[in-house]
Amino acid sequence: MQGNKSEKICQGIAASGGYAIGRVCFVRHEENFYTEPVDRSIDAAEIAGEISNFHAALDAARSEIIALQEELRTKADATDLGIFDAQLLITDDQMLTRGVEDMINNQLKPADYAFFKVVEKFVAAFSVMPDSYIKERTADIRDVAARVLSHLQKRGGNSMHYDDQRIILAHDLTPSDTAALDRRQVLGFAVETGSASSHTAILARSMQLPAVLGIPGDFFEAVQDNDMLILDGYTGKLILNPTRETEAEYRRKHEAALIFFHKLAEENRLSAETRDGFVLQLSGNIEKVEDVDTVHEYGGCGIGLFRSEYMFLNASGVPGEEEQIATYRALLEKMNNECVVVRTLDIGGDKLDQALQRYAEPNPFLGVRGIRFCLQERPDILRTQLRALLRAGKYGNLKVMLPMVTCVEEILEVRSLISELEKELRREKLDFAANMPIGAMVETPAAALLAGPLAKVVDFFSIGTNDLVQYTLAVDRTNEHLNYLYYPTHPAVLTLIANCIAVARRHNLPVSVCGQIAGDPRFTPLLVGLGVNELSMPPNAIGPVRRVVRNLQMADAELAAHQVLECETPQKALNISMKMLWDVAPEIAELTAPEIASKQ
Repeated sequence: MQGNKSEKICQGIAASGGYAIGRVCFVRHEENFYTEPVDRSIDAAEIAGEISNFHAALDAARSEIIALQEELRTKADATDLGIFDAQLLITDDQMLTRGVEDMINNQLKPADYAFFKVVEKFVAAFSVMPDSYIKERTADIRDVAARVLSHLQKRGGNSMHYDDQRIILAHDLTPSDTAALDRRQVLGFAVETGSASSHTAILARSMQLPAVLGIPGDFFEAVQDNDMLILDGYTGKLILNPTRETEAEYRRKHEAALIFFHKLAEENRLSAETRDGFVLQLSGNIEKVEDVDTVHEYGGCGIGLFRSEYMFLNASGVPGEEEQIATYRALLEKMNNECVVVRTLDIGGDKLDQALQRYAEPNPFLGVRGIRFCLQERPDILRTQLRALLRAGKYGNLKVMLPMVTCVEEILEVRSLISELEKELRREKLDFAANMPIGAMVETPAAALLAGPLAKVVDFFSIGTNDLVQYTLAVDRTNEHLNYLYYPTHPAVLTLIANCIAVARRHNLPVSVCGQIAGDPRFTPLLVGLGVNELSMPPNAIGPVRRVVRNLQMADAELAAHQVLECETPQKALNISMKMLWDVAPEIAELTAPEIASKQ
């Protein structure tokens, strides 16, 4: 304990697992490069020079990102280097470049001001996306923009200075800031902004740096440079000025966790089978073909969710049929006939290929998104994507999943379109996969309540719990002020999940869960007990979930699930699941929720 300073505990968002125990180093960016430049006008004679400066700044930023990628290869998972591929695409984006040049030419604005204004239109387009993972890509755009603006304004970049091993505290860390951290000197970091799906969090996990995000601002006011801090990346807890007893306990936990994860890695080739013979499929959620290697590395046995929208967001325009076929074929061939579930385009808004002219919907979460967007706004995109999927299906075990389903008519309309496309492909004498399985994402209360009629027109269900929770409870999961209400174990949510699974059983349909709780061991006993066939999750979550499954008895899990459905509060339901987790996998329970006692 430091002097007479008392121990102070703060709860944030667990972003990257691990423990860090050490002194604090505040990182304060003296300059914020991403600020609106002064609005001024230039003379016509200056146009050529401004355009030349703009392209020179893009080139310089591009070179820096490439250099950062190369440096990162030595300290992060190679599959996560694609984060900076996306940043490179921004520097090469022709629509952005034309927008800036037009503003310089036609409005006589300097390059820095024109660039900022055009970038802000891109940021606005991404900010209204209903998928929080996509919304957070605005951080990548601003990260690249800050680089370009620093060159346009001829200012030196920010740098972080620390002389020994420290825990970094900052208001914000961009992906570039995170990638630049030296693991030999940085024990972990905590920031005020961000979420578990941000690229900063992804890089932290890839670099195996413990990280906590979403720290309340008042906690920062209580911390000084050189204060002692414990950072718990498993639970999102920070402990300032810990007592000697607290510090000793966390050093013990740190050693135990290292031993545990080393043993866990040796189980990657084992099946996810309960002690009494119930086999569960553990699959990966991915958005790039390269991620397949990571799924196999962690022992996953399929792709439960391929987010196809990233092909569209990372393209200069809407990808054509042949381009999409090449991606799906590569994915299927790498999976060696293991099941691949591709989610059709799940995005909101109007013109993907005219992002600068997007309109901001008043309420994008209840707006034109998912299958609504494809059927009503852009059937041409859906037609091309389904043709590509049909043609690529012959290369492997492909299933297609439709997002944001709320009624039977949407499924029937897609099936009608598929029948039409199959006839078209036969006339063109093109090979395709007939009878391609079609599934519905159950992520709205409407779909869960309508599971019976939907089961008659689909081949499988996939429960997207992230949206199902927020739509059922009227809680925006990205709003930190509503975290206390976001409960996957809320009785209403569990009732909807149980109804969907029961209906699927009656119709002999497989049912998976692909939301965040699928990869959270705290909920594994409940999901197994409810009768889920498949859990699809980030690849690095597969190991802990597999360990829990292998230690469970199905009969015990079913009894716990029955008890949970009788609970009147979310906490009681979670406690039942945690009691079982403590019984079968105490080492995982200790990491995920040590504050919930094993005797509860």
